[in-house]
Amino acid sequence: MKKILNITILTIMLWAISTFIISNQTQKEFQKQINRSNKVYTKNGLQLTLSNYQKSFLESNATIEIDVIDPILSKKLKKDFLFPIKIHYNIEHGPLFFKNNFDFGVSKLNNRLLLSSILRPNVKKRFLEMVKDDIEITSDMVIAFNRELKYNIYSSKIHIDDNKIEYDISPIKINGAVDIRTLKGDAKLYVKKYKYKYKSDNLTLDKLAIDVKIDEILDKNIIFGDFIFSIGNILYTMPKSKFNRVNIGLNGEVINKKLTQKTMSSSFMTNIDLKDTTLPKEYKELKNVHLAIDMIDLGIEGMSQIQQTLKVSQKKQNRLMKELQLTKAKDISHLLLERQKIKEVMMANIIHSLNALLIKDKTYVTYALDMDTKDKSVSSASVELGYTGDMEFKGRVKELTKKVQSQILSLIRMNVDIELDKKHIKLIPANHLSQQLQMGVTQGFVKDNNSSYSLNGYYKDKQLMVNDKNLTATILPLLMMLTAQ
Repeated sequence: MKKILNITILTIMLWAISTFIISNQTQKEFQKQINRSNKVYTKNGLQLTLSNYQKSFLESNATIEIDVIDPILSKKLKKDFLFPIKIHYNIEHGPLFFKNNFDFGVSKLNNRLLLSSILRPNVKKRFLEMVKDDIEITSDMVIAFNRELKYNIYSSKIHIDDNKIEYDISPIKINGAVDIRTLKGDAKLYVKKYKYKYKSDNLTLDKLAIDVKIDEILDKNIIFGDFIFSIGNILYTMPKSKFNRVNIGLNGEVINKKLTQKTMSSSFMTNIDLKDTTLPKEYKELKNVHLAIDMIDLGIEGMSQIQQTLKVSQKKQNRLMKELQLTKAKDISHLLLERQKIKEVMMANIIHSLNALLIKDKTYVTYALDMDTKDKSVSSASVELGYTGDMEFKGRVKELTKKVQSQILSLIRMNVDIELDKKHIKLIPANHLSQQLQMGVTQGFVKDNNSSYSLNGYYKDKQLMVNDKNLTATILPLLMMLTAQ
């Protein structure tokens, strides 16, 4: 008994000492995180401030103020919102937490916010008339000893009734973990059901899920990781529309992966399951469509240059849009001219970035499309384009465009693989497709397999093969003449 008591006392003493040390660090860490966040927020017209911090032995209370520092944004938002918006946090000091579920770490932060509390009185009154039960947002965050921030953010159930328009949204749930120094981590968003109703139009989304994983952020421009999204069911009824009823399932994924210190890959995939969607008669048998794009061995330096170009261009265009809002209509001609120049510079910089983005005999892009119908017939197509040139992308955009067009056959290799079920010809929006396919069969470009048409070929180093036939001597000279012109 005495031994157990001594162990208990010693444990309490160690917990008290560590709590005291951690509580002295919490305010500094809080301020550091706010300073990091402001590097991003101030560029977008917002600023965070730690306005109040009251510390006790076991817990503290802090208030963060969010204010608008951009004058145009401020003019818009302050009509409806009470700025600065004050968010109050209760902070438990580690290493052990007992409130709102047991946990351990450096500190645990909790806050609750009623959406109506940040609205101006006249807006708040109207808001509560539509929402009735208000909307509450709650967050729990734990800073672990390894500086990982684990968080759970969730809302109350949302019901909005604005005369003819109604929304019903299940509680929104967001959770994940992120390293507060590197921002690596993951995040998940889940909404069980979303309903929208306007007159006779009804939209329902079931099981909306987004899953984000960040493996690395390079030069603040490129994010390596996965972005996965899915909606179990999208049901949209429009009685007065020719579609009448849309009922589909949707999922997709975007992946950016670092291959070496200098190269990366980027891919996009989406799948659409059409279920019992009401389609025009020519498409009524369509069941599923799958689209994929893969870009392999891209130069990281070039991708970073493109991302930076897009950021700079967006910043300039945002500034220009603010000026346009403050300028009289008769005085905007010079601003519209400047807007056009911004776009031209952006396109020129992107094209010049191709010098670092494309790697000779390595970089390639694959486009793939699969579709099937209710009778289980399948058609597929894939096109792979590889970069084999060593062109220097410099100079004016128009000159470069002409240069690429004239030299295209010396810059690329191509693999094509197409299998088209004859039942699916009517699904492709192209005039006189059947006649063109028959002409292709006659000329040796297309192979007739009784129930389907196929085309398999590749082009590389001035060699053209289609369906096992060498067309280098017959067709290639014509293609070279056309591209040269």
